[in-house]
This record gives sequence, C-alpha cells and structure tokens, in this order.
Amino acid sequence: MNIGIDVDGVLTDIEQWQLDYGSKVVFEKYHTGIVNSEGYDIKEIFDVDKNLDDEFWRKYLYDYAKNEPARKFANEVTKKLSNDGNKVYIITARFLTDRDTAEGQKMREIVRNWLKENEIYHDEIIFSPDDKLEICLNNNIDVMIDDKVENINEISKHIPVICFNAGYNKECKGENIYRAYSWYDVYSKIKEIENKNKIVIFDWGGVIESHKEGEYSIDKAIINLIKHFNSKEDEKTIVERYHAQSVEDITYHIYLENDRWFEKIKKEFNLECNSQEFYDYYIKEFDKIEYYKDVVEFAHSLKDKCKIAILSNLGSLDKQRLDKQVDLKVFDYVWLSFELNCRKPKEKIYEIVEKDWKIEPKNILFIDDSKENIEVAKSRGWNTCLATGHELDKIKDSISEFLNK
Repeated sequence: MNIGIDVDGVLTDIEQWQLDYGSKVVFEKYHTGIVNSEGYDIKEIFDVDKNLDDEFWRKYLYDYAKNEPARKFANEVTKKLSNDGNKVYIITARFLTDRDTAEGQKMREIVRNWLKENEIYHDEIIFSPDDKLEICLNNNIDVMIDDKVENINEISKHIPVICFNAGYNKECKGENIYRAYSWYDVYSKIKEIENKNKIVIFDWGGVIESHKEGEYSIDKAIINLIKHFNSKEDEKTIVERYHAQSVEDITYHIYLENDRWFEKIKKEFNLECNSQEFYDYYIKEFDKIEYYKDVVEFAHSLKDKCKIAILSNLGSLDKQRLDKQVDLKVFDYVWLSFELNCRKPKEKIYEIVEKDWKIEPKNILFIDDSKENIEVAKSRGWNTCLATGHELDKIKDSISEFLNK
C-alpha cells in the first residue's frame, strides 16, 4: 500500500507541546491559563488574538521544528511498514514549506533533517497545501494518517484515514475513519485496513458439513435416500454409483429443471418414485447431515477482520440446507457451482472468484478438504489450507498466519 503520514500532530505531539509552551507564554504575559484544552491552535486554546499568536510562533517555531522529538516508536513502525512492502509518503503542510522563498527552503531543509535525525523511514516527502485530498488522490495514497479535522473528514470520503487521537479531533467519526492512540496502534489499524482487502473462502462439504465416516454424513444420507425407494440395493455400492451419475449433472441447475439428473438416478437404482417424491425425500434426509457448528461460528467471527465467502460444488436442492447451516447472508460472497454453471476443480470457477471481487490471488485464502481443488488454487497464487472441519485448530492457525502477513 501507499501510506501517507502527516508530521505535526502525527509524528510529533504538537497538542501537548502547544499546551506546555503556550501556558508559559500566556501566564507570563497575562497571568491567565488554558481556556479550551481541546483547541486546535494557540488562538483556540488560550482565547488570544492573532497578534499574540503570531508573536508566539515567531519565538518558538524553529525551536519546535528542530527540537521537538518524534512520538515513541514512530521510527520503529515506519520501518516495519516499509519492511512489509508498503511505500511511505511524508505529506506535510508545515508552515512555510509550500513557499518558494528562502524561509520556505529553510523550513523544508529543517523537516528533512528532522526526519533523518529521528530515523523516520520514508520513500518520499511531499510539501503540500493545507488541503491534502488532491495530493492523496494524485499519488494513489491508500491510507492517510492525519490529525487535522478538515483533512480527516474530506480524505475519508475517498480512502481510509487513521485519525491520530487528539482533543481537537475527537468528533471525527465515520466508516472510513480509524482512531489511533499510539504508533503501534497505528500499525494495528493499518493491518486491520489491509485485512479488509483480504478474503477467506470456505468450502462447504468436508469443511463445514460432515463427510466423515461414522458421523451422519452425506454418504449415509445418500444410502438412506436410495434405499427408501429401493430397499433391495446393496449399501456397499450405492455411494460410488450415485456419484458416478451425479458428479456433473447435480451441480447444474438445468438438469434439475428438466429432471435429467433424476432420470439417470432412477434408472441406475430402479427407483419406484416420481421426481417430486424423490426431491422431497432428498431434502428431508439430507437435512439430517451433521455439520461443524464451531467452524461456522469461527467463520462468522472473522467478519470484522476480513471478507468471508463460500465456494462449493452443490446442486440447487442443497442451497437451502447450506443456508440453514451457515446463514448465507453473513458471508460477503457465495459462489455455488449450480449458479455458476461450472465446478471445482475447473479453472473457470477460480477465475470467476478473482473477477467478481477484482482481488489479487495473494489476498485469498482458500480452505478445502480436496487436494485436487487445493492444487488448482495454489497454481493460481492463492494461499491454501487443506483441512476438514475436524481440524479447526489447523484452520485457525492458517487464517492467523494469512491475516498477519
């Protein structure tokens, strides 16, 4: 990401500096104190006129600019941001820096030296006007860190803004505004923003719904379905023969509409029923299949950390069961084979996922219990986790590693 960082109030604690130095000046001159501790500048904090404000800055500006230290750990975090692959832009509207004068040149040099002395990592410095929105847009800034109310409110209409906490900006709130209280808190918020552009995709069968022998799994449901309409069938061969007739047709909605899939199953097993009777019992029997509630709860818990999705091969008869188990409206994306007219492990379904969300493969984590499905995802640059719903700890570890990259 391209990260923009303000100087005054972000890299420095100008709020406390103004309270300290302003109190001294105002008390010595007028024997008065702070009027508004949450004011933005000397005029607001001490309720003084422009003349005193100008006098104050003439006396202290260069001392502040040269000697006020950087906030704790600002140097560490800017280095970490770079090490994570981000590009760091210093974007400052420091007084005088936008002027093409000797004083402007002097202040720009002071800023450069201060950044060097305080070991603040940066790739570029931009000396900007007070309104930084155009600068952010022209330089493709992905996240801006600022303390000024006007900048926070305007820039956050376009990109995420980390508001470095101060009394004067406490009213800044919004969906695209993240408040930070320290530099490591800034780092945490950047990770949070990054993860909003990441997605964890869960397979359904085997990861959420049971495919495990010994549990009431899909195989048991298939056997009971077939034997309900033909009790003479041998249990040992039912599942394999059922899948041989279903592997393509059941995942395409058109074959349910014209009963093509049912007719193949009926012929294979010599069933004594019509299509509606078969579908009704299918739903009743398959609704009994066990699923891993702890996996569903964990998937839902990720909602505030990243995007979550389902990618599954299933037929239209199964969607209502899937919805009962996972509550599909909680998921940001749901990709189902019968709706897309393609299925895993065909490349096309993976292409659809990438196209729908316009996402880079490195920002996808795919969890599936099929090695074949996983290998195709890997070949496209996706992060992957080969696991079943019984391996929740493995799934959690994989997601934690993915989100903390």
